[in-house]
Amino acid sequence: MKLNVENRYAATVEQAFASHVTESVREEACRQSGAKSWQVSVTQSPDGGAVVQVERVMSPELPDYISRLIGGSVTIRQQEEWAPPAADGTRTASVKLTIVGQPASMTGQAVLLPDGDGSKEVVTGEVKVAVPIIGRQFEPEIAKVIESALRIEQRVGDEWVKANC
Repeated sequence: MKLNVENRYAATVEQAFASHVTESVREEACRQSGAKSWQVSVTQSPDGGAVVQVERVMSPELPDYISRLIGGSVTIRQQEEWAPPAADGTRTASVKLTIVGQPASMTGQAVLLPDGDGSKEVVTGEVKVAVPIIGRQFEPEIAKVIESALRIEQRVGDEWVKANC
């Protein structure tokens, strides 16, 4: 299933990127998303790129027929590999989310680009649940969880920018 989420930031691309690679911002997003526990790691490279890894244990709000199959909690592993800024300031990242121990994942791309006085982030990808016959029924629910997490990350990032930049 295709995923396409667009968030607008009241911040420049570099300010929005700075919020993406600040561990405390990502930890606060985990907290606000209702994660039971989390672990965040950010490694910045000398060329201006970065790798962000977030692992969180969630009690997802999913329909009963999905919860019965996956249990009361799931561990979501998220990895973003951010490239250095392009000549126009745009930032891109490859994004991969996996639900540990489950046949569900999302692979895609995030793009941070200028947008008027601020910036916007567009996340596109493919949500897959590799379960024969019924997997496609689960994909929209997984996509909703991913979109919700992205909206929380945007809100927390904007709040951080307002307080720190």
